[in-house]
Amino acid sequence: MEYTAETVAPREVEFTIHLGAEEVDEARRKAARAISQRVRIPGFRPGKAPYALVERTVGKEYLTEEAAEILAPDLFERVMQEGGYEAYDRPTLRVSQQEPFELKIRVPLRPTVELADYHAIHVEPEPEVQVTPEQVQKVLDSFREDHGTWVPVERPVQMGDQVIVDIKGTSDSETLFDEKEAEFELNEKLIPAGLAEGVTGMSVGETRQVAVTYPVDFAEERLAGKSVDVTVTLRGAKEQRLPELDDEFARTVGGFASIEELQSRIRQAIKMELQAEAEARVAQRVLEAVIEQSRLEYPNQAVEREIDYLIRQRERRLQRQGFTLEGYLSLAHKSLAQLRDELRPEAEERLRHELVLDEVARAEGIEVSPEEVHQAVGEIAASYGERADEMRRQLMREDVLGAIVADLRGRKALARLVEIVAGRAQSKDEGTDAAAPEQGAEEGPATGEQQPE
Repeated sequence: MEYTAETVAPREVEFTIHLGAEEVDEARRKAARAISQRVRIPGFRPGKAPYALVERTVGKEYLTEEAAEILAPDLFERVMQEGGYEAYDRPTLRVSQQEPFELKIRVPLRPTVELADYHAIHVEPEPEVQVTPEQVQKVLDSFREDHGTWVPVERPVQMGDQVIVDIKGTSDSETLFDEKEAEFELNEKLIPAGLAEGVTGMSVGETRQVAVTYPVDFAEERLAGKSVDVTVTLRGAKEQRLPELDDEFARTVGGFASIEELQSRIRQAIKMELQAEAEARVAQRVLEAVIEQSRLEYPNQAVEREIDYLIRQRERRLQRQGFTLEGYLSLAHKSLAQLRDELRPEAEERLRHELVLDEVARAEGIEVSPEEVHQAVGEIAASYGERADEMRRQLMREDVLGAIVADLRGRKALARLVEIVAGRAQSKDEGTDAAAPEQGAEEGPATGEQQPE
């Protein structure tokens, strides 16, 4: 056997293999016997037809393709071992020349990571978060709105009111909608734009015409992009009465003893949320800094796997909402190929994160204990409420457990990286262990994940 190896794409190599005529002829004869087992040749029992007749029946080219399939596994193993290559995915093969026989085997190789000296990189942590009175008040206002009551008013309507109207829309003498006693709230977010402003100032019993244009991406295709003459008759109006911010309100909202206690609890919750966001931003900056100074090479198949994973994720979300991926693509007026192209940048970013964190975990000797896995499985299962036992059984599948371990390992690696790069950790040799952060790298195909449906 003689062969050459050529790099044809990042982390993808193609072998061109030449074999002696005797070896190829022997493989063709094996192929002919196998073909005669499954292809009926009149006058001969399965597997007994002579070689020449099989060749005339299926053609020499087909016979050679079948012979290549027989030869390829052994040839592939030999060239990979001799070259010291590691395959990332299954190879593809093609007979590039019949006589003399020439076989090309193309294989994606495992990604490689030359990790930056992350102990020499420094990223400043963010300053301690501060909670403003305005932020607390915004939450209190939303609570008040949730507990507000709507009461009828006799004045002209204004923004923020809830109106009851008869509403009819026409375009080019065609009636597009005609509803009686429709209810909606007047605000700047009301679609189509201009309708809320056109109704503002009306009194009960008054009729008014408003010209509006629906956005081109409006959910109802028959209205999307159309200019519509809307006739509105106001039948009633209500305004929202908000409760006072007092101790009684605090007890109503959540059983708090006083309004001060409620404000304190809100302040704590906001601070925790802001702190988590700040830590996530630092982690992102740290990871990007290390990636930027590292050298990564990976085959396109690795990106395609990540895209497959993101599409499965989206499909599961759509199913939970009662939709299908095909229905979504139809509504969005895009093909699956277009969706894959849109997801490619996100997939590449995920892949880079996973590869670097996996290498950091290896360099730092980070492992995941059975106790950590058990705890993670319990927490995930518990989040499914009544389906907890069913979900626990799914999570205990070997492929899903592998995904959980990979995710935990990635989170711990990111936590360790943040400690080092943000300047708050000793070196590994000084014995500091990292705890997993609240937010870290997501699990993904590069670590062999499988998610329960």
